[in-house]
This record gives sequence, C-alpha cells and structure tokens, in this order.
Amino acid sequence: MRSTRLPSWIERLAGLSPQPAPPHVFVLDAKELAYGLCRREQGRFVLATHEVVQLPPDLFQAGLLGGPARDETALANAIGALLGRLPSVPQRASLVLPDAWLRLAFTESGDLPKEAAARDQVLRWQLKRVVPFRVDELRVRAVEVSPLVAQEQPKRLLLGFGLEELLAQLEAQFAAAGVRIGQVQSVSLALLSALADEPAEDRLIGLALVGEGGYTLLFARGGEPVLHRYKGAEHELPFEAQQRLVERDLKLTRTFLDENLPETPLSRTLVLTDDLVLEEVWGEWLETGLGVPAEALVASHLAPLGLATATSGWRRIAPVLGASRQEVA
Repeated sequence: MRSTRLPSWIERLAGLSPQPAPPHVFVLDAKELAYGLCRREQGRFVLATHEVVQLPPDLFQAGLLGGPARDETALANAIGALLGRLPSVPQRASLVLPDAWLRLAFTESGDLPKEAAARDQVLRWQLKRVVPFRVDELRVRAVEVSPLVAQEQPKRLLLGFGLEELLAQLEAQFAAAGVRIGQVQSVSLALLSALADEPAEDRLIGLALVGEGGYTLLFARGGEPVLHRYKGAEHELPFEAQQRLVERDLKLTRTFLDENLPETPLSRTLVLTDDLVLEEVWGEWLETGLGVPAEALVASHLAPLGLATATSGWRRIAPVLGASRQEVA
C-alpha cells in the first residue's frame, strides 16, 4: 500500500491519508450513484462488487459547489435501491464526489490556534482570501503540506472545502440507511491514489480531468498534491477563445511550478476524458502549455486490479480503486 507524508487530518473531508475502514466506496455525481467493494488479495485489489443506479434528472441543485438534493425522498430512494442490490449493507464507507463539489486550495500561514473554534475561524479567514465563495456556508478543513522554495509564511496549508448543506445532507441520508460515511474525497484525489506508479519525491506528475462541467489540474510530488485547480467550463465562448484561456492557464501553471519547485521537473501529464476528440485536443493543449508530452490515462496506468463479479469499465472503477487504496493499509 502506498504511504503518504500527509498526517491523518480529515476523516470527513478530502481523503488525503489512510483511514482504518473497510474498502466500501460510494461514488456520487449529478447523474448516478455507484458502489464498489474492493478486496486486497495477493498484492493486488480485486473488485468483488460494483453496482450503479441512475438518479432522477436535476436531482441536485445547480451551483458553483454543487447543491443539496431538491427532493430528499428521491435521494433516499436511490440510496435504498442501490443498497438493495448488495449482499449486505456496509456499516462504514468512503464517499467520492465530483471535483466541482469538493475543492482544494493552498495558502500560507503561521501557527494555527489549537482550540477548534479559533482554528476554524482562522481557516475561514485564510480561505476567504483565496476563493470567491461565502465561507460561512462551507465546511473547511486543513493540513500542513511541504513548503515551497520561497514563501512568506513558515507553513503551507492545503485547504479542503465543500458546501456544508450538501455534505451534511448526504451524510444524513446515508446514516438513515445504516451507512456511516467516513472520509469524503474528490475524484481527482481518488484517481491520483489509483495510479500504479509510486510518485517520486524528485519529480512531479500531472493529472488533467476534463468533463462537461469543466476541468481539473492536479500536480503531485511523492503522493502529495502541490497544486490543484478546478475551472468551470466556458460553454458560451467559441472554441478558439476556450483554447486561448486554457493555454494561458497552463502556461501560468507551468511558470508557478518552475518558480516554486525549480529542482522538481514535471515528468509527465496524464489526461482523462470520456470524449476522444477532447482527449486529442487536450493532449495538444497540455503539451503546448506545460512543455512536456501528455498522454491519455488508460487502464494500464492504474494499480493492478482483478475483477470478480464486476463488469463495469475501468473509468467507473478507477475512483473506487483509488479510494480503496487509501482505506486499506
């Protein structure tokens, strides 16, 4: 099992370190709810069960950070229908959410207060400085990560945040069905954990996740995220304008990496999207903007995974695998 330098810090948000829980994983987005059960056998994971239920259209409210379900009964029915397909209802599980619903940001800080309320207040103030959201509506957690080469404050914090109303509703609905949700994490972090190669300390690896709603850029060193950005899609813009915005964003990202991690080269970037045309287009954009070749993320990039009863494609299974690798020591 891959280890991480990050301490055990967020049981209920972001999932950046192992937690002692069974490898039961739920994956939720606006369209479907899935469940996966991975078991570790002879040095690899075996996906024993994978079930999916479709959600009613527009079940969740729209928003920059997602939104709670409009119809809690419909959400409860979907959870119940999925659990009804399983051999038994898990008592504890992880939950993987879209990157748009569960965000990450970095900031610099001095020593944080030890008292919970004071610490929360400082974290919200720090978050308010770097994101355009009403922080009083958010659940915020933080962990200290490795500092950059040059920074004004002694500590660098990775902030995880999501809409409190949405997270609390999901936890309550699962709890009502008999499932306690432990760690909650984003798809991009789950995919990072699903990669087969152990991230080296002296090089960076990049992930680009591209979907209808936007894209995520994640860069990691030694299993630790050093940069994470989510951008919503600009559907109203012409293709050429979107290209210019993305390539500008990528060049700024490359400049940030070069200035702050000058001795840690970017070794490769992987791109994942369901659209083969976008896969090719983004491969070109990533190479132009970052200056290194990009390649499509495929099943062979993932940790060894055997299939027992499951028949779903690897794209659906990858977040389950990643979350399971974090859960099982």
